[in-house]
Amino acid sequence: MHKSILEQLQQLMVDKLKLQDVPELKPSMHLYDDLGIDSVMLLQLIVHIEEDLSLIVPEDELDPSIFVTVESLIGFIKTLEPRTVHASHS
Repeated sequence: MHKSILEQLQQLMVDKLKLQDVPELKPSMHLYDDLGIDSVMLLQLIVHIEEDLSLIVPEDELDPSIFVTVESLIGFIKTLEPRTVHASHS
């Protein structure tokens, strides 16, 4: 069963950004105020969304309004195209 985007984001934030004070991520949470995410962490989060969720994040479409709340970020993630990976497993 696939995890929801919310669950995937929470896992990324806890595992990759080391946010330990996120017992349950809620769509209404503000990334900066409620979660304490700063600009460096935000860049790391974008990289993890690309790598871990296998999505293409077009830099020219990044707008500050995307990163206000968890809900706005989820809305943006839903618009992203999946990355096609052509890797041979040897």
